[in-house]
Order: sequence, then structure tokens, then C-alpha cells
Amino acid sequence: MAKLRVAFAGCGRISDLHAAAYRGDPDAELLGLYDLDGAAAARKAAEWGVPRVYGGYGELLADPGIDAVEVLVPQLGHEAMSVAALRAGKHVSVQKPMATSLRSADRMIAAARASGKLLKVAENYVHYPPIALARRLLDSGAIGDPATVRIKMISGGTGGWPVPDSTWAWRLRELAEGRGMNTFDHGHHMWATAWALLGDFEKVSAWIDQTEGVVDSPALVMWAHEGGRRFGQCEFHYGKELAVPSRYYGNDEWIDVSGSRGILVIRRCTASILEGPAVGVYAGGSWAWHEAETDWAEGFRLSARNFVAAALGREEPRPSGEEGRRLLAMDLAVAKSDRERRTVWLAELDSPFPGLLAARARRAERRSRAAFFASLARGGAGEGSACADRARELTLALPGRFRAGAAGGLSGEIGLAFSDCAGSFALRVGSGGLEVAEGPLPGSALFTVRIPSRAWVEILEGSARLETAYLRGRLRIEGEVTQALRLKDMLGL
Repeated sequence: MAKLRVAFAGCGRISDLHAAAYRGDPDAELLGLYDLDGAAAARKAAEWGVPRVYGGYGELLADPGIDAVEVLVPQLGHEAMSVAALRAGKHVSVQKPMATSLRSADRMIAAARASGKLLKVAENYVHYPPIALARRLLDSGAIGDPATVRIKMISGGTGGWPVPDSTWAWRLRELAEGRGMNTFDHGHHMWATAWALLGDFEKVSAWIDQTEGVVDSPALVMWAHEGGRRFGQCEFHYGKELAVPSRYYGNDEWIDVSGSRGILVIRRCTASILEGPAVGVYAGGSWAWHEAETDWAEGFRLSARNFVAAALGREEPRPSGEEGRRLLAMDLAVAKSDRERRTVWLAELDSPFPGLLAARARRAERRSRAAFFASLARGGAGEGSACADRARELTLALPGRFRAGAAGGLSGEIGLAFSDCAGSFALRVGSGGLEVAEGPLPGSALFTVRIPSRAWVEILEGSARLETAYLRGRLRIEGEVTQALRLKDMLGL
């Protein structure tokens, strides 16, 4: 196939950005348009130089000169039009969210598998250059282990391009069915951003209010990612008198990700409320700023290029139909959480007994939390011989990590004892460095540290902090505490 030959089904406001994405693409060409409003399709065809305008969707699908369809209609039409195109042997890129229910998404995915054709969700934020750059920086370890993502979505009463009345009409119909223009429609972009940065979602809690019965704002959504210890939140704000400097829709977003040793910020997406370089990383006590293309339309261009490349077998679609389903599940879980005023686990949406699944998940969390605090109360007792062996191995290797400059002239012996198993050591600090001897605790130690072997392993391997162990009562110091805290610098803990 020399070029991917594409047609649009839908010529509303968003089609302008999709059309621009195909201009100058050496691997694809936009050849046809269809819209229920035939006059609108004809106007767009004349404006964009598109040679074919179809009188009906069936006519588009019957055209052997079309290889792929961009489905750019309101959400309720996504399933029927996508399935029809896939069955007609066309690749499909469908607007987000891909559907309004998971069963609908499943039927779309099944149609793609049966046809052997591509199903991709058009999601420009995943491909927006500052977000893609942020993902690469996170992968490089720029801020250590990411722990939280925070997104602020601002929309205003003025600014941005005009939106046709027909667009507002279908959005209001969606709102009446519980799918808000902020938290469901635009929210998909926010969940896609969090997904691109920190991965899949596990559970969500949402509070959504209404402004003048039209805008689902103010709203606050909080979630946990799968895998534990990664969390996010998104705040939606609408300011009726707020002017948003935008070439596109009258809203903007900024994002920050906090990690174990730094912070990453993305200053803008749709508009330009915040000025300056697009992406910043704070680590090591200073900021490093990175430039990236911040024209919001670039995300559409790159998403379209991904669709073309995937259809031609050159790369994987992102998001794929299956990934788009997971993002839709987040959309639906947000709405359910607000409606039922509780935390919703995304797995509930596929369960025949969602209430039972949620109850079991809550019980498991309570048991895990209780076990954690019980472990703290007993000081980590009974943690096993394997941990004791590892603690001994790491302790005997301490001379290799000793920092003489951090010792500050300290000279003498330090005692170390494991509180959960047999194991004690004398650490001798002097001008010649550090020596470690296994055996009885020194009789005249500068100070003695008592700690469970597992906690000691966690500290030496970098997954826990010495100060945290002390504050939680897992690490006990006999002697002068201020001297003991120098151990942190001497051993690089």
C-alpha cells in the first residue's frame, strides 16, 4: 500500500484538527468526507481540498478506494459506525471516549479482531509533545520513583474558538445521561495523561458538582494506580468570568508529578495561561527546564501519524482498542463514584457482583493496614532467617560504603544488634576507616543501634529511610541520638 487512504465520518468542530493532521503526511491522504449535514461536509471538502463527499455512510463504506475511517461523531454513534467500518474492511480511529459502556467497547474490539483490521482511539494528549517528553524523563529516572500525579483543568467563560450550537446540543444530552463534558468527555484526556505517566488505574473516588446545571464543575477526582503507592488527583474548575488565552477550546491544563527525589511539571496543554518553558524538573536542589512543541494541535498530528503507521504495520496503536477500554472504565468509574458517593474499584465494572467485589477489596485493605500497624507494634519480630542472613551480609559490607569525610573526626566503637534474631556487631570508626566485627556488642560504645533485621535491610538497600524507622519505633538508640544520626551520612543512607 503506497498511502493510507482515509475518509472522515463527521465534520464537526474537532474535524478541523484531524484534517490539519493529515496535511503533508507522506504516508496518508484524506480522500473523503461524510456528515449528516451534507452542506457542512461540502464546505469542509472545498476548504480542505478533499475530492469526495458522500451522501450516506453506507456509500463511504462501499468505496473500495478508502482504507481507513476516522469516526468523528458524538459518543453515542461510535459503536455502530466503528463496527460497520471494521466489517467493511476499513481500519478505524474513533474519537474518545470510544463508547459509553464497556459492553459497547467489547463489541467494537471483537469486530476489530474478527475483521483483522486496526481499532485505535484518537487521544491527542498521549502524543502531545510535553507529555511524551515527561514520560521519557520519568523513564530515565529524572525524579526517582514517581509517587503522585496532580492535574489542574481550568475552563473559562471567554477565550478559544467558537463552538457550534450543534456541538453544545449533543454535549448537553450527554450531561443529562450522567456523562459530563468535563469529567467524562474532557476527563478522558486527563485519565489518558495520568495513564501515560503512571500506568493503569485500580480505584477512584470522585466528587462532582454542577455550575448553572450545565458544567460539571467544580469537581475533584482522586485515584490509585495499579501496583500500589502511586496516586493521582484532578481538579476541574470553571470560571464564568475567566478569560483563557487559547487558539482552540477555552480551557487549559497543567500537571505535576512528584517522585522520590524530584518533581516534574508540565505547564500547559490546550492554552497558555502559564508562560515559560513547557517542562521542568526539580532535582538535586535546582530546576532544569526543557522546551517542547506546545501547539495543542501537534498532539492530533502525532496521534494521526500513529494511526497511519499502525495501519501500515509499522508501530503499535496508542491507545489501542483494549487500552481505550481501560480508559473508558476510568471514565465510568468516576461517574459511578460520584453517583454512589463511595470509592469504586475499576474491576467492579466487569464483575457480576460489583458490591461483593468492592466489599472484599475494602476488607483486604483493612487487613493489610492492620497487619502493617501490628508489624510496627511488634518491632518487626519474626521476620525470618533469610532476612537475618541478608542483614548480616550487608552489615559486613559496610566498610565499602563508609564516607570518611562525613565522619567528622568521630572515633570509637558503635554497637549494632538485630532485635528479632541473634546477631550483633561492633563497628570501629577511626582515621583508617571503618571496620566491622561480628560478635559481642562493644562494652564502651559511643552508641548502640537496635533494629529488626528486615528494617536494616530495607534501609541499606534504599527502600526505607533511617529517620522513618527511628520515628516509627523500629530503630532504637542507646546513647547520644545526635551522634547516632551521623550514621546516615557516614554510610550514605
